[in-house]
Amino acid sequence: MHRVWFTLLFAMAGGCAGDIFGGGASGTRSTPGDVTKPPRQMGTPPTPTPAPVELPVVPVTALRRLTAAELDRTLEDLTGDRSRLAVTLLPGTTFTPFDNDTALQQPSAIWVEAVERLADTITTQTLSDPARRQRVLPCTPTSNQDLACLDRFITSFGRRALRRPLTAAEVTEFRSLHTQALERGDFMTSVALIMRRLLQDPELHFRVELGSPEVDGSLKLNAFEVASRLSFFLQGRAPADWLLDVAASGALGTTEGVRTAATRLVSEPAGRARVEEFHAMWLGYLTLPHDAALNQRLVTESTALVRRVVFEQPGDYRRLFLSTETYVDPALATHYGLQQPAGGAAGWVPYGSSGRKGILSHGALLSNGVKQSDTSPTLRGLWIRNRLFCSEVPPPPPNVVADVPPPAQNGAVCKKARYAVHDSVASCAACHNSMDPIGFGLEQFDRTGKFRSVEVDHPECQIDGKGALDGVGSFTGPGELADLMITTGAVEDCTVKQLFRFVNGRRERGEDAPLLALLTEKFHAGGRRFDSLLVDVVSHDTFLKRRLEATP
Repeated sequence: MHRVWFTLLFAMAGGCAGDIFGGGASGTRSTPGDVTKPPRQMGTPPTPTPAPVELPVVPVTALRRLTAAELDRTLEDLTGDRSRLAVTLLPGTTFTPFDNDTALQQPSAIWVEAVERLADTITTQTLSDPARRQRVLPCTPTSNQDLACLDRFITSFGRRALRRPLTAAEVTEFRSLHTQALERGDFMTSVALIMRRLLQDPELHFRVELGSPEVDGSLKLNAFEVASRLSFFLQGRAPADWLLDVAASGALGTTEGVRTAATRLVSEPAGRARVEEFHAMWLGYLTLPHDAALNQRLVTESTALVRRVVFEQPGDYRRLFLSTETYVDPALATHYGLQQPAGGAAGWVPYGSSGRKGILSHGALLSNGVKQSDTSPTLRGLWIRNRLFCSEVPPPPPNVVADVPPPAQNGAVCKKARYAVHDSVASCAACHNSMDPIGFGLEQFDRTGKFRSVEVDHPECQIDGKGALDGVGSFTGPGELADLMITTGAVEDCTVKQLFRFVNGRRERGEDAPLLALLTEKFHAGGRRFDSLLVDVVSHDTFLKRRLEATP
């Protein structure tokens, strides 16, 4: 195991990211200075002093580790490896709902050992495959002592692996491994040794952002750090050569340059895939619990709507929830009870009078909120509150068994009657009244999105599908729920908030409120276009800086 890993683990156990990779003032929040007011004339009423405008502050950023998915994509770009070894070898990923929660990214001895195995395996497989070897080695050595070819490999592979140009001292250090390697083999032994070292380097596995101190206490990222931020956010992988070239040119030093690069990143296939991945994690259909064929149909349906709203017919993002048609193949159309798509192949069909509307009607989303083999009105309501309203519903008291649905009591076997027990306990009613009525409004659609009129375990119990959104109104089915949700404006606010969490790898704090308000205002002003929101996020000054956690 390399010394750098021991150093990294020790440093991470001892403090914040700023102490690991360099200095920088702890984050402070600037406050407006006094404004000199003109003298007031006698007899005129006093001019009210306007409330100070709270300006957005640079978000606190922890040391970010590449997720398993980001690492796999980065390794594929570097070496052509498509085996997804990071997902296989590294410790399991926790989704909250995103996979990049910095609080859960602390390295462990098991993780370090897995990284070593990963580097060894990929190096061996890459250099034993002629096509992949040519991908990483930009020249053909003329002899074991071809230092010019070795330097080309070190500088090109090193720049892509560490996402920045190597220093002269680093090139010299890596070249020194050549002498050691020749004692055991030939030129390719040197390449293998250097490649293994780079594939275990902390700068490959962590998004190291040193920055330079600013007067407000933040750290301004350099061009290559900005390139990495842009690429990992918008494409979920390390920056490509063209983006590193843009960084080297200095173009990322201007807002216009950042917007131009971001627009290109979003428009590329990897950018579209990243938007789809964001929605799949946020809306809970990255993995589904059904058979493989149905899972594929449901994911295809939801992905098609995301693509249409964000890329193919870009416009008002609310159409994701208000669309009056959906993308199905003949089997899924039959499953939903909708008309068949034209031509016998997958296509867009209208919802008609089915009570469906938008992505809330998709089986992919209706698969959330399941307890045992049936839907749970409580869990479905909780899911809507958490994911689409960004509300925080407190967990049940420790003495409450929440893993099983309410049992039948006093002859009450139907679900609504059984769940009424929540209303009889004051400590339960407050929270359940904000969740259960939402879930009951979706009860006519099972865990796969199929319509039903009776309960699965009690066919004698009719399902009326009537629900309510606390403080807003009543509804029946996902279509009417979508209409109510949109009228509140909370879904748009939550969309911006979820994107903030995705960008920063953490939940928002009170100090982030001005930035969230500004981004939400831009979202509305820009016609609620999601692709424009992405570019607005990265071109704002706060994205180009970082701030360390203030030390007590």
